[in-house]
Amino acid sequence: MNIVLTGFMGTGKTAVGQRLAKRLGWPFVDIDRLIEQRAGMPISEIFTQRGEAVFRRLERRCISRVVHGQHQVIATGGGAIVDLQNRAKLRASGVVICLTAKPQAVLARVRHKLAARPMLSGAENPLARIRALMAQRAAAYAKADITIDSTGLSVEEELKRVWDAISPYLCRSSQYLRDHAQALGRRYGGRYIVVSGDRVVATGETQLEAFQRASARLSGAQEAGVYYIPSPEDAVAARA
Repeated sequence: MNIVLTGFMGTGKTAVGQRLAKRLGWPFVDIDRLIEQRAGMPISEIFTQRGEAVFRRLERRCISRVVHGQHQVIATGGGAIVDLQNRAKLRASGVVICLTAKPQAVLARVRHKLAARPMLSGAENPLARIRALMAQRAAAYAKADITIDSTGLSVEEELKRVWDAISPYLCRSSQYLRDHAQALGRRYGGRYIVVSGDRVVATGETQLEAFQRASARLSGAQEAGVYYIPSPEDAVAARA
């Protein structure tokens, strides 16, 4: 299962996605960054030099490749889920969470980098453009499994809402993690842990190390989750 974060620009997909992936001990995959790597140029230049159609084609290819993986946190571009093929593949790969925000909140968050936002660059009235794009995409965004409004929330507050929302989709070990978060932080901060039921069965400096240690202690029928426990330094960085 994957967890997919979609929604309009400026709603926190990357910031929340990175923190969520670290908490789960899963890789974070940013579709826009993959597109830039494939094209060898920033997205703004792809739009300028090659056009939106080329960008959307690259986007579909990247999504088609990424959804074959498992236990990933995937952040998509704001328009990716509008495409029917993208939406079907993302929904089939796991839980799709749409992050939203009021148009004014979005503008406040992206105002300082409008030139890097192809869908807003050059707009005489960026707020009106944001509202128009949101209206165009509303039906697609409504197809998400979960919707979370990030207006007025800090990244950590938004992360908590996402975490609470996805907990029913995760294995039961996630509940143990939530119930004992402080104690686990004091004991295992900065390491990965493997939780099965109501106990920690292995730890490691990396996800792979923790998994390898746990594999010898778990039967094939046991459900387990691998999680990164933030260190005090991680907590400070997250609040910065």
